[in-house]
Amino acid sequence: MSPSMTKKAQLASLLSTHLSGESCLGTTSLITQFYRTPGSSGYHAATNLVRRKLEASGFDDIAVETYPIDGETRVMGSQMPLAWEPYAGSVSIVSPTQHHLVDFESAPTCLAVWSHPTGGGGETAEVVDVGTGARDEDWDCDLAGKVAFIRHSGRRALWKHAAARALAGGVRGVLTDYLLYPILPHRTREALPDAVQFLRLPNSRGEHEAWGFSLSHRAGHKLSELLRLGPVSVHAHVDCRTFKGLGQTVIAQIPGRELPEETVLLVAHTTGTKPGANCASGDALLVEVARVLKYLIDRGELERPRRSIRFLAIAEGPGSETYIEARRSELAKIKAAVCLGSVGNDQALLRSTLMFSRHPDSSPSFVNDYFEVLMDRVPKDARWIGRDARDTSSVVFTSEPYTPWSDNNRFASFGIPSPLILSSPSIHFHTQFLTAETMDPRVFERAGVVAATGIYEIADAGCEEAMLMARDVLSTSVRRVQQVASDALRGVDWHVGTPEEQGLRQTIDHALRQIDYTRDRDAKAIQSTLTLVPDSGREAASGELKDLIEQLEREAERAGEWLRQRTSSLC
Repeated sequence: MSPSMTKKAQLASLLSTHLSGESCLGTTSLITQFYRTPGSSGYHAATNLVRRKLEASGFDDIAVETYPIDGETRVMGSQMPLAWEPYAGSVSIVSPTQHHLVDFESAPTCLAVWSHPTGGGGETAEVVDVGTGARDEDWDCDLAGKVAFIRHSGRRALWKHAAARALAGGVRGVLTDYLLYPILPHRTREALPDAVQFLRLPNSRGEHEAWGFSLSHRAGHKLSELLRLGPVSVHAHVDCRTFKGLGQTVIAQIPGRELPEETVLLVAHTTGTKPGANCASGDALLVEVARVLKYLIDRGELERPRRSIRFLAIAEGPGSETYIEARRSELAKIKAAVCLGSVGNDQALLRSTLMFSRHPDSSPSFVNDYFEVLMDRVPKDARWIGRDARDTSSVVFTSEPYTPWSDNNRFASFGIPSPLILSSPSIHFHTQFLTAETMDPRVFERAGVVAATGIYEIADAGCEEAMLMARDVLSTSVRRVQQVASDALRGVDWHVGTPEEQGLRQTIDHALRQIDYTRDRDAKAIQSTLTLVPDSGREAASGELKDLIEQLEREAERAGEWLRQRTSSLC
C-alpha cells in the first residue's frame, strides 16, 4: 500500500476524533427557532445562519445563488410555488359551546401551508363533517363558505385528495386531525393524542381563499362529539401572507487539487416547519462535516482531495432543481450527490433508525455497495468485550432500498449517484414535538463520520481507490446472489405432485431471474467505478474491472446451478 493510501486508511478515525455531535445539536437548536417555508423570512434567517457558520469555519469564497419562488417560473418542467409565511393563527369552537382547539403559538405546525388570511377580526363559519373524504358520498353536501372537517385516515395519500375536493367545493376553511405515516403501535392518533401534524393545502399558487388547521386527536375528538349532537360553528383567525419571494442556495467548496472541475456534493435543506428539528439536523451536520474536513486539510493532516467537494444548503425541491437546471452541461462531472435528511433522531425516543437509502437501480452505481461496506468499516462508538477497536455501535444504521424522500430523487433522475442518509421512522414526524431535544449527538456523529469519509474518499479516488470500491461491489453482490438462491430453497415445500408444485416452480424460476438481474445490475455498478479513474489509467483499470465482472458472472452461474440441482425434482 502506498504512503498516501496508508494515510487515508486513518481518515475515518481522524474524522471520528474531530467531528462533534454536540456541535450539530447546537446548530440544530438555532435553526429550529425559525419557521422555514421556502422564501419566508425564517427560511432566509436559517440559510444565512448556515452561511455564517461556514464562513466562521474558514470558507471565504461562498457563493449564494438566488432564484424566484413566485408561482410562475418553471424549472425542470415544474412550476415553482408561491412563497408563504405565517405569523399567527388560532381556531376555537364558538357554538354550541366554547372550546379552544389549537393555536400557532403553542403548535406552529397547526397552520397549513398556503393558507389564506382571515383579516383582523377573524371569521366564523359552520363546520361540515365530510368523514375521511375517501368516498364520493362524503361530499354530498353544501360546502360553499363553510369549514370542512376531514377525519384522520391511515391512507397517506388521502389528505391531499380530500383537501383538494374541499377547496374545489368552495370551503372557507379546513380542519383535520390527520396524522401522516401512522406506524403501529407507536405513531397512531391514540398513542399521540396531543400531536399536531404539519400539512400543506394544495394551494401553492394561491387560487383558493381558504385556510387550514391541523388539530390534535383530543381536539378532533371534541369536535367530532359535538358534530354528532348538531350544528357546530368555529371562529378562526389567520395572519399570514402568500407572495412572490426568493430562494437561495449557499455553496461552499473545498477545491480539488487535480480535477477541480469534477465535484462531489453534500446536500442538505434549510427549509422546514418550526421546530422541525429533523430537517434542521441535515444542515447542522453539513456545517460540521464541512468544518472538520476544511480544518484537517488546512492543517495538513489530510491531503486536499483530487476533486472538489461542494456543500449545498438549499430549499428542499426548488433548490436542487435550480442547481441542476443551471448546470445541465456539467452534470457528468458530478461524481456523487450525498443528501442529508433527518440525520440526528434520538432512536430510543423517536422509535427511529438511521438509514442509508440507496441510489436507484435505474442507473447502477458503485456508491450503494461502497457505502454499505463503509458503514461497517468506520469507527463506531463502543468496544466489544475484550477488544480495543470501536467496532460496536449503539446507533442502528441500516442500508435500505431507494426512497425518493428528499432531494436525492432530483439528482437521481439525471443518473447522478445520489444516496440519502436519513432517520426513519419517527413518532413525532413533522409535529410540534420534534424539537432539538429529540436529537442525539451520537446519531449525528455516526452519520457524520460515514458521510464525511464517503464524500472525501470519492472525491479523492484515483485508480487504486476505484478498484477497491469495485471490489466492494463484487463482494456484496456475490453475497446477494447466494442469498437469493438460499432464500428460494428455504421456500420449497418438497412435496412434489401437490397442487402447490406449479407455484413452487414459479418461485424457483423467479429466483433464477432475480440472480440474473442482480448479476447484470451489479456488473454495471462495478463498471461505474471507471468514472473515477484518470484517463492515463483507464486501459489498465478496464482490464481489472473486466476480471471482476467475470468473477461475478461465474459466482452467479454457480448460485443458479446450485439452486437448479437442489430443486431438480421440481423443475
